[in-house]
Amino acid sequence: MNLVIFGDIDRWSDAVNILTKYRPDIHIIGLCSLDLGDYKNSSATVTLREALDLFHQGQIDGIININGENFHYFSLLENLGFFPVYVLPSYFSLQEELGKIASGERFIYPYKDILPELMQLEFHLADHCNLNCKGCTHFSNLVPSPVFANFIPFQNDIRRLASLFSHIHTFYLLGGEPLLNPDVKDYVNVIRDSFPYSQIILVTNGILLLSMKPELISFLRTNRVHLSISAYDCLDTEKIAAFIRQHGLLADLRVEKGCFSKFLNPKGDSNPLEIFEQCSRKNCTFLGQGRVAACCMPFVIQYFNQYFHESIPELESIDLYEPNLTGHELQKRLIAPMELCRFCSKDVDFPWEISSPPYKKEDWCV
Repeated sequence: MNLVIFGDIDRWSDAVNILTKYRPDIHIIGLCSLDLGDYKNSSATVTLREALDLFHQGQIDGIININGENFHYFSLLENLGFFPVYVLPSYFSLQEELGKIASGERFIYPYKDILPELMQLEFHLADHCNLNCKGCTHFSNLVPSPVFANFIPFQNDIRRLASLFSHIHTFYLLGGEPLLNPDVKDYVNVIRDSFPYSQIILVTNGILLLSMKPELISFLRTNRVHLSISAYDCLDTEKIAAFIRQHGLLADLRVEKGCFSKFLNPKGDSNPLEIFEQCSRKNCTFLGQGRVAACCMPFVIQYFNQYFHESIPELESIDLYEPNLTGHELQKRLIAPMELCRFCSKDVDFPWEISSPPYKKEDWCV
């Protein structure tokens, strides 16, 4: 079988290695991407037009999309006339890394013969926080009392997602401050049971990091949970870096969190398509109580509304248990603007700082 590999350049190497090792019957005729960049004059690459010509000439049998989470890529390839369009699920590279490749795998599939992939999913372990950041994009400083995640619905929702998607690349457990939740391990275990090869990232402000119990530290290390630590000015980053090294944790200190952004337009007269296209949060698929949306706003704007007596639309999201819903359909709907986008504006950056009540609407509104 002669095929062209299509997808992001940084994934070419893994795809070639997997197919060369486990599918020697597949001959890779060329490597292709929307933008070949420095590789456009390489003898190993072909443009999308050249790949289509090879297909029509019968020199290749199809094309492999190695970005299984990218609905646009599948749609583009189908509209150009490629058939079949294959997919090489990304989790095979992770299985290879962990030495867990199953025998008898086909490795490539016509893409509609296998569940699709989702790029990322965010979930709040706690809506509230132990730090009052000015203009918190999740409105955690406006949460009037502790709000923790509900475990049983989360467990059900993850199982439902496993019936819709073959793989979710990255789970973000955040808040608020996720380490305020005493049951972190239970949530990680549920994710690992259904999506064993997903990257799990716990996003924390770092305040509780040094006081974590030894059993939690060991659990996070064993389960490959990555700590993404917002390096705010109030942290002793040297002490935290030493703690990470001492315990062999997967972690990074995000120094870019020295800057926040205001983004709300309570008048609701923004162009949804324009806002969605430039939005940095549009691919941050958020899960809450059996529903998902392209960002967290439908799930947390209630706190802004309650505090400032506003009426920005709430709960505009997709029901995971909607009859006949498929992963492919869900992918498609997550890349469309929401009505809620009318209430967002282009981001306006400002330096991070701690705030205190009474809070000002101007901390969020452009």
